[in-house]
Parts: sequence; C-alpha cells; structure tokens
Amino acid sequence: MTRSRQSFLHGAAVLAFAGIVTRAMALAVQMVMARTMGVQGFGLFQTISPPYLLLVTLATFGLPPAVSKVIAENLAVGDVARARKAWITANAWSAASGLAMVCLAFALSPHLHRFMDPRAIPAFFVMVFRIPIVCLSSVLSGFYMGIQNQTPPALAWIVETTVRAAASVPLMIWMSPWGVRYGALALVIGGGMGELAGYLTMLATYALRHRRLLVTVQPMARPARGVVRDLAQVAVPTMLSNVLGVIAFAAEPTVMYQAFLEAGVSRREATAMYGAFGMAMELLFMPTVLSGAISSVIVPAISEAKALHDDRLVARRIAQSIHAAMFVALFSAALFIASGEDAATALYRNPTAGQLLAYLAPSCLFFYLSDPLFAVLQGLNRAFVSTVITFLSSAIRLACIYEFVAVGHQGIRGLASAVATSGIVAAVLGMLAVRRYHKLDLDLRMSVKMATAAAIAWLPMGAVQHHAALQAAWFQFALCTLAGMITYVLAAMYLGLATVGDIARIPVVGEPLARALSRLPFLGAR
Repeated sequence: MTRSRQSFLHGAAVLAFAGIVTRAMALAVQMVMARTMGVQGFGLFQTISPPYLLLVTLATFGLPPAVSKVIAENLAVGDVARARKAWITANAWSAASGLAMVCLAFALSPHLHRFMDPRAIPAFFVMVFRIPIVCLSSVLSGFYMGIQNQTPPALAWIVETTVRAAASVPLMIWMSPWGVRYGALALVIGGGMGELAGYLTMLATYALRHRRLLVTVQPMARPARGVVRDLAQVAVPTMLSNVLGVIAFAAEPTVMYQAFLEAGVSRREATAMYGAFGMAMELLFMPTVLSGAISSVIVPAISEAKALHDDRLVARRIAQSIHAAMFVALFSAALFIASGEDAATALYRNPTAGQLLAYLAPSCLFFYLSDPLFAVLQGLNRAFVSTVITFLSSAIRLACIYEFVAVGHQGIRGLASAVATSGIVAAVLGMLAVRRYHKLDLDLRMSVKMATAAAIAWLPMGAVQHHAALQAAWFQFALCTLAGMITYVLAAMYLGLATVGDIARIPVVGEPLARALSRLPFLGAR
C-alpha cells in the first residue's frame, strides 16, 4: 500500500492556506449580503442556521473525526481491511441519515412558523436538500484526514467557495429587491451549488487517485463488529457535543430577545443589534481557519501516535497544536484591538459591529484554543469530556446573557460579555482536561515570546491608527494588517519562534517568502 502522506504541520498549513482563500471569498459574499440586505437580512439568515445545523449535526453523527481517527489508527498498525470496513460503514450511515433528516424536516414543516421567522421558511426548505451532500462530503474529508493527505479537501473547499460566491452574489443582487426572504433564498441556492461542486471535486480525486488505497486481500486483524464500536467511541460524544452547541446556538436568540424585552428594548431593535453582533462574531472567528486547520489534523495525528504507543510524539503534537493556536490568537487580538472598528466599517458599514469586535478581541486566545483542545481530547479517546465541557459552557453562556442583559442592563455589550465568558470557561476546562489525561510539554518561554511579538506588532498598528486617522476605514485596516503582520513575523523569527525553513514549508507563498527573509540580517542562517 502506498499513500501520499503529509506531515502534521504541513497538513495544517495546507488546510490553513485553503481556509484563508475560502474565508476571503466568503467575506466578499457577506459584504454584498450586508449591503444589499442590511442587518435585518443578516439577522434573518441567522435564524435559519440553528435548525439547519441541528439537522446536519444529527445526520453526520460525528463521523468525520471518527473516520479520520479510526483510519489513522488502523493504517498505523497495518490493518488495512479494518480501515476499509470503517470507511464503508461511515459512508452507508451518512447516506441513510442524510436522507432521513430531509424527511424529518418536511414532517416538521407545519410547526416551523413557531420557531423561526416565516420569511425564512422557503430558504430553510431549500437548504435542507443540501444535507445528504454535506454528510457524504464530510465523511470523504474525514477519510483524507485519516490518511493524512489534506490537499484534496483543501482543493474542494476552494472550489466550493468559488462556486458559492460566483452563484450567490448575482442571485442575491437580482432577488433581494423583492424582499429579504428572496435574498436569503439566493444565498441558500448559491451555497448548495458550491457544496455540490466541492463534493464532486473531492469525489473525482478519490476515484482517479485514491480509490484503491484501502483495497486489500488481507483479513482483518480484529472482528468486524469492533469497527462500529471504534467509530461510536468518537462519533457519539462528538455528536452530543455538537448537538449541545447547536441547541445553545438556537436558544441564544430566544434568550436574547426575552432579555432585551425585559430591559425595555423592542424586538425590531434587538434584531438589528443581534445582526451587528453577528457581524462582529464573523470577523472575530475569521482567523480560526488556522486553528480549525490544526483541529482537523490533530485527531488523526494523535491517534496514529497513540496506536504506535509513542507518548513523546503525542505530547509533542499536543504542544505544537496549542502553540500554533496561540500564535494566531495573539496577533488577531492585537489587530482587532487596534483596527477592529475599521474592519467592520469597511466591510459591513457598521461601526457598532466594530466596537463589539474590539471589545471581544482579548478573548481571542480562549476562543481559538478551544477547538484544538477538544480535538486533542478526541484523539486521546476522551471525546465525552469535550461534550461535558460544551454543556457547561453553553449553560453558562445562556445564563450570562440573561444576567448581563436583562438584570445588568448592559445592552449588546452584555451579550458579548456572556459569549466571552463561556469561551474562557470552555478553554480553561479544556486545558485542565488535556493535562489530566496526558502529560503536557508546553514551553512557557515560547508563550512569553509570542506575547512579546504581538506587543511589538501592535506598535506599528497603533501608529497607523494615529497618523492615518483621516483616511478611509478600508485603507486604515489594510495598512494595519500589513504593517502588523510583517512586524509580527519578523519579531517571531528574531525571537526564535520560527525559522526560514519553517516559512518555506508554507504552501504556494512559502518558498519565495523564505528567500526574501533569508536576505535579512541574522536570519539567513536560521
């Protein structure tokens, strides 16, 4: 058996590069959405997401990380037949559960008006037909994560987002004048076309290059029934955790509306504020494409190391994932503090969203660490622990929304404070749980160096804000980002956090960037 295998960090870099490209295109779609549909349209689209995400979560059943984990474990010990059995089982379940969720959605159609704005119902029903494609695509992506070849999923994401943007924008511009319900419908149609294109891209790659990867004439080393148990050990807790998160997400608008009502704020005004909050959260989580890439590759990477009984490799990969997430989070926090309001004004023409973004910026470190920590727990066969943490943090989030908004009368900042509090709790509990189940080998000096590099990067960003205060918002944000990023990378290299060789391994742009950096004083030999 041969397979195109990528190292842990290289695979994360491939996914991160694809994530940056796709987020940039998705951001362009959101800009058009915000300017053609306004905060009312943004808020309306948010009401569609929770029930749809709940159905997708139930349909996928937590199988993507489970597939990647089981395939990685069995390939590590040479049991190809068992890996193939897991792959076939996951695909059969995904196809059946995806169709079942479509039927369930239509069975519940008479009651939907109780849970969502009636204007959103047509878009919701069109969105439901995407569920089987999402299920099959996620399992195929899990297969590639398991064989540690992240290039096909990365390519599929880029194709998906390209088609989504190319279809959604003209449809939205054409249909939005008829009302926000038609604008939401246009987004859903474009999204479905993108998901189908992404899945077909990945499926074509599988059929042409990797179809025979799990073909073997060797018998399974263990009974076949154990495959379902192995998948369920990760899939069930992951599904429960995701369901709890989606339920909390779905309950959030209800609690928020009630809290604002008790604080004397009308429902229409609350919807507009919630739309601004949604814009701020979209920007806040934009850099999580990097920590999300780490989360995707860490499950099979740790599972492989555990199957080989290499505890030192497990500890090293845990440390790498945490340090990488911190590296992204600290720069993002500095950027959003310095120029968050410019970003929201330039992209959404909504300064309120920018003020919320700057307010939430210090919590980036905790938000960005949560996903890698939960992925580590999945790789350590402790997925149920992440479910418990999700339940606790979600309950705290809802309780804090009511306390800060209805009782404390803190307005939209109270909602932001509640979300930040739940993120901090989730990250702290995740870190404590990882420390309990495996030895951590974190370098405190590296964390201090990262914080120092972020502080150094903030200096030119602050200078830009001072000297370019009269310039357009987009210019200030672009200049802040460029100046801060260059300073951060150079400071990180001079502090020993990265080398020219590390930069060279970044896909596409790595080698030319490394050649340019190697000409700088004292960096050429690093």
